[in-house]
Order: sequence, then C-alpha cells, then structure tokens
Amino acid sequence: MEEKEMLELLLQKVTDLELGLKEQKEHNAAVAKDLKEQKEHNAVVAKDLKEQKEHNAAVAKDLKEQKAYNAAFAKDLKEQKTQVAGITKELKEQKEHYLAMAQDIKELKEDQLIIKQAVLETNRIVKNIKTNIENLSDQVSQLSEDQKSVREILGDHEVAIRTLRKKPV
Repeated sequence: MEEKEMLELLLQKVTDLELGLKEQKEHNAAVAKDLKEQKEHNAVVAKDLKEQKEHNAAVAKDLKEQKAYNAAFAKDLKEQKTQVAGITKELKEQKEHYLAMAQDIKELKEDQLIIKQAVLETNRIVKNIKTNIENLSDQVSQLSEDQKSVREILGDHEVAIRTLRKKPV
C-alpha cells in the first residue's frame, strides 16, 4: 500500500473517530440530561413516598374505624334478620288472605255472569212483551175503529141498549 492510501485510510479513521467522539459527546449530554431528570424524578418520588406513608397511616386509622363500624353493622344486620323473619310470616298470612279474596272474587264473577245471563233473558222477555203490547195496541186500535164503524151503522142509542142487555142487573 502506498503512503497516500494509508494517509487517506488514516484520515478516514480519524474522521470516523471524530464523528464517533461527537456522537459520544451528544450521547453523554443526553445521559447527563436524563440523569438530571432522574434526580428530579427521584425527588418527586421521595416526596410522593412521604405523602404515601402519611396516607397509609390515615388508611390504617380509617381501617380501625371501619372494623368498629363493621361490628355495629353486624349487630344491626342480626336485628334486621329477625325483623325480616317477622315480615316473612306476615307476608305469608297476607298471601293466604289474598288467595281467599281471590277465590271470593272468582265466585262473585261467576255469580255476576249468572246475573248477566238472567238480565239478558229478562231483556229478551221484555222485548217480546213490548212486541206483544204493540200488537195488542194495534188490535185495540182496530177494534176501536170497528166500534166507531158499528156505532155509525147502528147509532149510539142502539149500541147503548145492546150494551145494557149484556150487563147483569
């Protein structure tokens, strides 16, 4: 290899090293920045940790209070169970009463149906009676007209005499 080629190769390696060094410096600057951010983050985390410890102490206190509340709640629950048993008994009695009322209503509906049928039958009979009355009214009207005609033929005096003969004295 010639010297010029070696120099060029050496120049190329030096350039590559300078470029690598520049990249390393940039990387180191980024790492330094990240380290600074990490330190800030660690300070925030330390503060958060302190707050968390305080919160945990408050939670422990709340937990103790909750245990006392749970004991009172268990007592209340036992009392409620006793009351529910009483209510269940009353509901059973009410259900029996309701079933009896339902049976009574069913019987009333059956009676109402019988009455309804009787009313329909009565209405049919009334309609027949009304028709018969209309027919009788027509017949009476016809008889009245016939009687007027007979009176005109025989005269009022003759009709009165014949009417008196028919009546027992």
